[in-house]
Amino acid sequence: MLLDEYLKDKPELKKAIDENKPNYVAEDNSPMQIVIKPEALDLSALGSGGESTLWRPEKFDEYLGQENLKTILQSYIRGCEEMKRVFPHMMIDGKAGTGKTTIAYLLAKYLDKTFVECVATTLSSQQQLVDKIVECKGGILFIDEIHMINSKLANFILPILEDFQISGQRIKPFTLFSATTEMGVLLKKFKPLVDRMKIQKTLEAYTLDQLTQLVKQYKAKTFPEHEVDDEVYVKIANNCRGTPRIAIRYLESYIFMQIPIEKVFKTYGIVKDGITKQDIQVLRLLLEKEKGVGLKALSAFLGTSETNYQYSIEGYLIEKGLITITSRRQITEYGKLFLEGV
Repeated sequence: MLLDEYLKDKPELKKAIDENKPNYVAEDNSPMQIVIKPEALDLSALGSGGESTLWRPEKFDEYLGQENLKTILQSYIRGCEEMKRVFPHMMIDGKAGTGKTTIAYLLAKYLDKTFVECVATTLSSQQQLVDKIVECKGGILFIDEIHMINSKLANFILPILEDFQISGQRIKPFTLFSATTEMGVLLKKFKPLVDRMKIQKTLEAYTLDQLTQLVKQYKAKTFPEHEVDDEVYVKIANNCRGTPRIAIRYLESYIFMQIPIEKVFKTYGIVKDGITKQDIQVLRLLLEKEKGVGLKALSAFLGTSETNYQYSIEGYLIEKGLITITSRRQITEYGKLFLEGV
């Protein structure tokens, strides 16, 4: 009621809010009334043409890396246009922060289609999923972390993807662009869903040069007034664990904190080459235990869950060749040499 009164003599603002109002649904699928107090609204850009300062690539040329994936997408875009076909459903997998959402956004832009994104865990009912499908208007529905979708919805969407029908009614053909950081989990739980994806691609590792150029490009687009030495970009690329999102985080921290990049890394607990103090704890424990350590014991030692350890720590240590896994986790010879140098 307070919001309605506030908007009574502000028709332009009321129209802007109504047009961008999300469709919320309660657990029982009934509409939910969401009330936002006027003082919480950001009206700074209303009527001024102001836009978010968050920059994202607008062309494939600006999306650095993933050349093979871009080749696949560009070929399918051309083919679908020539043959008047709907772009097929697709799935990409790769670690978090490597540009999965951005490439989906670019696809929608090149197809000139509506782009709607969500995370699988936010979809708790069939109605919510249908609402997202309707919202994309025959465009791109991007579902991130699709391995976390509940089984009821996974089974519900299967016939929709093939026949574009819901409860016997035809709907506008659309493209499901799904992404996951856990392809193994997805295949185990929902293989039929994976099988419906005509295009499937694993994201490739970024090179140091690509990461350097990516951070440099982001700085030029987002912080053009700031000067950053080339060596800072290189150091960020060497310490971001091969992940663009982390590289951007370090760049922004460097600009906002206004301290040497080495001190920025220190605040994030980085010791060398993206290896953190917590990683060092793991390596030293494995050095002490020559026969290796089991996953459960290692996670307990760090005071974290097995999933968190595997997701945020172990993968990079394996990638760097510092540890190996047989029946247990063991430090490699290179891992021992690394410890000697820190």
